[in-house]
Amino acid sequence: MFAKHILPAMLALCLSSAAFSQENSGHQHDEPGPRIGLKGGLSIATIIKTNDNNFSSTPLYGFNGGVVLQLPLCKAISLQPEILFSQKGFRSKGSSLTGDYDYRRYLNFLDIPLLLRINPSKELGFVVGPQYSYLLATHTKFTSGTASYEETVKNENDNITKNIFGGVIGLDINLNDNVFLYGRYTMDFRRNNGDGTSSTPAYRNQVIQIGLGVLF
Repeated sequence: MFAKHILPAMLALCLSSAAFSQENSGHQHDEPGPRIGLKGGLSIATIIKTNDNNFSSTPLYGFNGGVVLQLPLCKAISLQPEILFSQKGFRSKGSSLTGDYDYRRYLNFLDIPLLLRINPSKELGFVVGPQYSYLLATHTKFTSGTASYEETVKNENDNITKNIFGGVIGLDINLNDNVFLYGRYTMDFRRNNGDGTSSTPAYRNQVIQIGLGVLF
């Protein structure tokens, strides 16, 4: 499906962009070159439950940020690989026999998205592509009344998936030639928590990311 429909469209866009640029630029050579930059911002993390409809969760707020590289294929299309630190997880609140409780699971990931960037105009850029994620650390925090505990989960546990593939789709708004705002939606294609446990369902991560980037 990708090769049949997307690749011909990309080729046509590249050729039309190149022809337009050649026709209107005369002897000027303004083709974009590779650029590197930094980005960082807010992550709004939730989960997609896969085996427990009675389990409810709310968003968990964290940080995402890292290095971005833009490699132009033509004037309108670029490859955009990134290396990011990304905080994911979820928060669950409710009531039990011991009173109200607050459970939070923090997941620190190394994310490596390989994005295709399409620029319909100078101000806008759309990105889409696959993402590889590696689980760096897992931390849980539980509070119920006056009682609380924190635990760092050992990632060697067979019920924890450390290598995960997912997808990314997003939008960049260029404020000028160097500074841009970004929004991303990322989703895992594989469950993070094996078959689940008595207190935590099997789930897939999904995150909304917003932030600011700078290109050099």
